[in-house]
Amino acid sequence: MKYTDLFERKINCTNADEVFEYLVNHTKETIKGWDFFVAWEKVLNNVGKVEVTLNILNYLVGKKNVRNEFKMLVSRYPEIVEVLPMLLALRKKNDDFSVKVIEPLEDNVLNYKEYKFDKKCVYTTEEVEALAEFAEKSGLLRIFENNNIKCVEDYVLGVEVGLDSNSRKNRTGHHMEMIVELFIKKLCSVHSYRYIAQATPSKIHEKLGYQVSIDKSERSFDFAIDNGKKLYIIETNYYEVSGSKLKSVAGEFVTLFDLIKRQTPEHGFIWITDGTGWKASRKSLREAFDKVDYILNLDMVENGILEEIISKGL
Repeated sequence: MKYTDLFERKINCTNADEVFEYLVNHTKETIKGWDFFVAWEKVLNNVGKVEVTLNILNYLVGKKNVRNEFKMLVSRYPEIVEVLPMLLALRKKNDDFSVKVIEPLEDNVLNYKEYKFDKKCVYTTEEVEALAEFAEKSGLLRIFENNNIKCVEDYVLGVEVGLDSNSRKNRTGHHMEMIVELFIKKLCSVHSYRYIAQATPSKIHEKLGYQVSIDKSERSFDFAIDNGKKLYIIETNYYEVSGSKLKSVAGEFVTLFDLIKRQTPEHGFIWITDGTGWKASRKSLREAFDKVDYILNLDMVENGILEEIISKGL
């Protein structure tokens, strides 16, 4: 950590140890926005695309001879095959999506069986039987027969909400970038600096005119700022919970800092990280803090430290 008197002026820290304590003890408990919980537009759009097809499946609700009724539906309305993975919270990656299931056979032999959900106008008798087997063994037919589902569209809406919760981790990272960009946009506007987000070395060279040599030619940095004399590369992240991952994260940023400074020592590197997860991983963060020039949290950014580092070319 490069200690300068700006830390004393901005946050009343008189040495590097005090700066580190401030870094750890002034982390934000959350950076959740209202869109963190559910990305409703995406969820409703996913369901809306197949609304008509899902309503065809409502025919199966409460049917007693549900396997035969299912085979009849596949024969008459083959488009329902495409939405079957959705009912089991499976994301189709392409039109020839398939699922492999392992089944034990005699003599402890394991057999893989593949079920395909290709988009077709007509399915053969064998394909219909295979799809019926999948729907039965996966439990789908049972929940139709037992009236566990009242409305397939509503059921899939719930499934989509559940799947969307898996994206929250990515949304946290996106929110951190959005928050930091608010400060970057303002300081660049005030000082007439240039910046780019999601900055690859090629974009940095094309738009800002600097060469950045790193391990991956198209690695993307969160931000790159040109103050007219010096390039600053900025990475951001947020960790609400602790864990072994944070040790490797800290090590990765030390490695990245060393690589950038070794290849292009004239460039600046700033890591903006936050979150109460660092409180239980302070040892790993301290190791990085002692090696990387500048590690800041959002409170430090709010107090103008990022702006002063860049405006003074520190």
